[in-house]
Parts: sequence; C-alpha cells; structure tokens
Amino acid sequence: MFRLAMCVLHSKEEAEDIVQDAMMKIWNGGQEIDNPAGYCTIVAKNLALDRLRQKKNQTNMMQIEDIPQIAETDMPFQALEKNEKLNLLEQLIAKLPERKRILIQLRDIEGESYKRIAEMLDITESLVKTDLFRARQELKQYYTNIDSYERF
Repeated sequence: MFRLAMCVLHSKEEAEDIVQDAMMKIWNGGQEIDNPAGYCTIVAKNLALDRLRQKKNQTNMMQIEDIPQIAETDMPFQALEKNEKLNLLEQLIAKLPERKRILIQLRDIEGESYKRIAEMLDITESLVKTDLFRARQELKQYYTNIDSYERF
C-alpha cells in the first residue's frame, strides 16, 4: 500500500498518511473481505488518487531509487547518455494516462504479476495485458518520435 501511494503522490509523508487512512477505513469498515490484499491496495490507490486530484498536481510514477544505477565502469559520455534516456523515459511515463502509468509502475517497475495487478485494480487479467501493451506502445511511439527529431 505504501509503495503504491508513494508512486502516486511522490511524498513519503503523504504516502504514510494514505496508508494510515486506508487502514483506519478498513478497520472501521467491519466487513469480511474475501481478498484482503487486493482490497487494501484498492482502498490505498483510491485514497492516493483522491489526494492527488485534490492537489491538482500531475506527477510521474517513477522515483529516483527505482531507476537503475549507472555502472562505475561506464565512460562519462555513456553515463550521461544513460541518464538522459532514463530521464526521458520518466517524462514519457508521466505523459501516460493515470491507469497506464499505474500499470507500468506495478508490472515493469515493481514486477507484480498480471493476476496480482488485476486483483489490485479490480479489473480482468486480459484488460491488464491489453492496457499494458497499449501503454508500452505509446511509450515506444513517444520515444521513436523524439529519437527521429534528434537525428536531424
């Protein structure tokens, strides 16, 4: 719950608040839950998105800690190029619609299974795969367009 809230809000304090609010909401709900992990994730996601909407602030999903570190053996030019590509990817992910950003975050960055993502977001597994494919295609198209402009 914390990781997802952190990815949406980009603030440790706000993510902690969201987790606490979610736990209070779940605790006070007093109902029996068939899929506790999925339910908790959905509650945290919804609270985080509500908080984000309140702030009216578009943020991206990736955190600096999530970006692979550059090997010390890389030449300075290679290291700079890798950093630029990672920064560009981060910006491109931020352009995606909300659900596609969350899918990229959960699957490609956090490594969650399709089944688990479907449970977390309360959608079908085939919809997860379809939307994730489309999100990756959008990222590829954005990147291709930018790359083709840089060649001129």
